[in-house]
Amino acid sequence: MIHKFDAKKAGILDDPGRAQFLNPGNIIEKLKLTGEMVIADLGCGTGFFSIPVSKRVKKVFALDIQQEMLDILGNKIEKEKITNIETILSEESSIPLSDKSVDIILMVNVFHELEDKVSLLKEVKRVLNRKGRLVIIDWKKMEMDFGPPFEERLSEKDVIEICHGNGFTFLERSNAGPYNYLLIFS
Repeated sequence: MIHKFDAKKAGILDDPGRAQFLNPGNIIEKLKLTGEMVIADLGCGTGFFSIPVSKRVKKVFALDIQQEMLDILGNKIEKEKITNIETILSEESSIPLSDKSVDIILMVNVFHELEDKVSLLKEVKRVLNRKGRLVIIDWKKMEMDFGPPFEERLSEKDVIEICHGNGFTFLERSNAGPYNYLLIFS
């Protein structure tokens, strides 16, 4: 069974050092967000991306399968008086959003954790609007002292093949930092 990030370690997600190697500001610049966009952050965790994205778009749906993560994010939203993030408890292979309701689906360090990638990708296709984009940021397939085990990581090529095999068109590849890649699909 693939390991899931443990909510008891949520503090790691907000460690200021994390932004040194996975900088939300730099990554968000690459996404060309506008104030009219609706974003779904799948596996949002504590809001490391949801909060900075919310400052650039109309609406953020922050989804996670762990209520503990959503509670932490909810406290931040309340404290910072953010009005355009909606937290949603979801299931791994189901996205509780309307058809064609989202411009960008963002998955940061989530894709390698999915048990059933095919079912989730079907949901992504259902939820994305006609011009929508799927953005996958994940761990590079390299040995490291942190992050998921090497054998659970997926290469960029593997992710591209999985997505292409499920009806997505690969658009763009770039670095999301020294340990992560960024892939964009339509």
